[in-house]
Amino acid sequence: MKAKSWLLFFSALCAILVVLSAVLLCGGKRAEYAEVYSDGKLIVRLDLSKDTKYRVDFGSGWNLLTVHDGKIAVTDASCATRDCVRHAPADHGAPIVCLPNRLTIKFTDSSDYDALIG
Repeated sequence: MKAKSWLLFFSALCAILVVLSAVLLCGGKRAEYAEVYSDGKLIVRLDLSKDTKYRVDFGSGWNLLTVHDGKIAVTDASCATRDCVRHAPADHGAPIVCLPNRLTIKFTDSSDYDALIG
């Protein structure tokens, strides 16, 4: 009887892990816009459906942003570590951050603003 209980437990655990893996691998909902903040202030809201390049200047620092195929990436930066440049192009999820240049890219949908406007 104990063997059946363990088998049932591990089968249920495997099923849960498969479902969680599928959810994580499929990702979340793609955002429509990327909001670019410099030093906590909104600089520009980029439409992810339109391919474009945008340069953000901050004091002596700068970042070059590229929107392509519905995703945004930091393609060049003046900071020494350039960690933000190594970040993969993204269309949802956690923000892209360049700490030395105080740049943050957050993802949003138009529905977020519709609720605010009413």
